[in-house]
Amino acid sequence: MPTDFFDTVNALVQEELSLYKSLDALVDNEEARVRDSDMEGLLEVLRQKQSIISRQESLLEKWNNLSSDLGISDGREGPVFWNALAARVGEKGCSQVVTHINEIRELGQKLLDREGEIRAALEGNLAEMRETLLKMGRNRIAMRGYSQGMATF
Repeated sequence: MPTDFFDTVNALVQEELSLYKSLDALVDNEEARVRDSDMEGLLEVLRQKQSIISRQESLLEKWNNLSSDLGISDGREGPVFWNALAARVGEKGCSQVVTHINEIRELGQKLLDREGEIRAALEGNLAEMRETLLKMGRNRIAMRGYSQGMATF
């Protein structure tokens, strides 16, 4: 197994896994902010998530460069990539990479599922907040009407 190439691939996988774990921690924080109706805190978490997503996009470019190094134009999602990788690093090396990629995919799916749940909770909170604001508005109108009625006595 050519170690330089395998080390490069392994470093990409480890970096990607680290980014997903960072996102996982931020999603925990995001969930708490939504639960607490902390919109300012939520915005900060979303900014932090965007920073990680930008780093993931940069990492995707590295994967694309790796595909070019393998002599293929497809990304890592197709079988051509995995066949070329196995030919370059051997079955054992490729198997190690695939194991980590599967872990990343599972974590990514878990994050997507949790994001959906958080989005639904946020939408519920927004509906509740709108209702509260409407009630406050109606109460103000009622108070004005009551106050004006008291002024005529």
